Amino acid sequence: MKKQLLGTLITLVCAAAISGQAPAVKVKLRAVLVDSQLNQKSVPFLVVDLQGPKPSTGITKIKTGLDGTVEKALDPGKYLLSVTKPTDFDGKRYTWNMELTVSGTEQSIVLSNDNAKTENAPLTAAASAAPSNDLSEQFKRLKNSVVTVLSESGHGTGFFVDDKGLILTNQHVVANSEYLAVQFDPEHKIMAQLLASDSQKDVALLWANMSALSGAVVAPLAKNEDGKTPVQEGERVFTIGSPLTLNKILTTGVVSKVEAHTLLSDVNINPGNSGGPLFNSAGKVIGLTTFGERSSSGPGVSGIVRIEDAIQLIEQNRTKATGAAPSSALLPVEPVKPFPLEGLKAALVPDKYDYKSYFVNDGDFEIEFSTPSREYRAQEERRLVAEKARSKRQKKQGQEADATSTEEAPKNWESDAGGHKATVEILVFPKAKEGFWNGMKRSAAASSGVYVPPTLKFKTDFYRMRLLCGDKEIAPIHPGKIPAAFALKNANVNITDAAAFGDYTYPPDAISPNCHEQRLEIFPAKNSAQPVVKIIDAKTIDRIWSDFAAFRAAPDTPASPKTDAVAAKAMDKK
Repeated sequence: MKKQLLGTLITLVCAAAISGQAPAVKVKLRAVLVDSQLNQKSVPFLVVDLQGPKPSTGITKIKTGLDGTVEKALDPGKYLLSVTKPTDFDGKRYTWNMELTVSGTEQSIVLSNDNAKTENAPLTAAASAAPSNDLSEQFKRLKNSVVTVLSESGHGTGFFVDDKGLILTNQHVVANSEYLAVQFDPEHKIMAQLLASDSQKDVALLWANMSALSGAVVAPLAKNEDGKTPVQEGERVFTIGSPLTLNKILTTGVVSKVEAHTLLSDVNINPGNSGGPLFNSAGKVIGLTTFGERSSSGPGVSGIVRIEDAIQLIEQNRTKATGAAPSSALLPVEPVKPFPLEGLKAALVPDKYDYKSYFVNDGDFEIEFSTPSREYRAQEERRLVAEKARSKRQKKQGQEADATSTEEAPKNWESDAGGHKATVEILVFPKAKEGFWNGMKRSAAASSGVYVPPTLKFKTDFYRMRLLCGDKEIAPIHPGKIPAAFALKNANVNITDAAAFGDYTYPPDAISPNCHEQRLEIFPAKNSAQPVVKIIDAKTIDRIWSDFAAFRAAPDTPASPKTDAVAAKAMDKK
């Protein structure tokens, strides 16, 4: 009986002891440092020792993930926290050693600059030889993973995702294009092949012969670890892309919001950036720069497709990159030598300018030729017309001439921004025409004193074009085909139709008096075997040839490329 009572008493005592034990506390620890530019950087894989709450419990080790965070259930009480392996960041060395009390149901602990012990980080031999910038180093390391993607409708950006030559970009960059190429640097451009695309997610997978591009590297892709996203709101990010007419420009920003399939950021995305990689602070791709929403009162916001939505496309179509790789033959590129400013200014000298030589009317198409000299002259004439109207308005209102007048224009900033390329542009526009029966109805209405505007429809579509010097075809630098829709109704015209226009770019010597005969062959439809042939007259050839006289006379030595550091800084967010 005594033994039974003793056993019951022991059970009750143990139960009381258990019921009196406090529940564990859910502790979330985050390690984050802030650099001299106030940019946050998570500290990944930081090993933290926790001693307590009693010496008998020993040391608990926890380690932060890629995002600098870790969660652990701990008994309540006092702990001694220590980090024995130092973290070097922004020229400083950080360690932590502190006492803390764990209590409640949940608790957050932040290891930062404020509660760390700091000292100057020792300089390595390389660091002592020259100052180092973290962003510049990232740019140098990752820029060769990025290419400019060229299609019939324009250009965007892409990046290598494996050593087979697979390239990710946005689907809208390559949509419905029969011409695809990637340009690695000013002198190296090769064909690319579309393997797969997803219009809903706006991602596309291309394949190019990576061995033809010396120095090309693969961009590291970020992946979720333990269900944690590889980027945090407020984290510094950057992209490398080909905005406007530029190549491999670095732009930085901060992640504003993390959505299920999209990241929102203030990183500046311009036309040409689409499809480029967005890197997190660790230099791993977290998404594809896709669109920008501009605001009249601010910089707007940019949308990024998360890399998770593209990884599945890669894995499902990786096996398609088998057999012979796409051609490694180099394609024509724009001249590295810039068009001389003196040649542009020479176009401003004549009082009258012969624009007629640049236009050709032929059957169902209107053809227009454009050169840097012609565009520069037209730009200046537009400025002078606007300046004259402004002066007239100010005089009528009794105002003095504004000090902000642009009389000293045009400036040469376009040359620094990649403008005035030494190329010939040929534009082909399908003509719009009024139908027979519509014309009859208009005539009948006019006889009754009622004016009805003509209803126009395009006669055909542009499909492709060939430029020939004698019997030899001249390869274009870029064969552009641009779809356009029109919905215009006013007192003068009524047109609701769509058509494709040609916009081909050629080398500066593509149109030359040295050819026995030069002609254009314009194919109006995809299945058309019979082109519209136009012989280019001597007056047009001489006009275009003379526009490039200053370019031919200029030294062949290309302009010195900017250093990586300057290129990285050129479009960095201010």
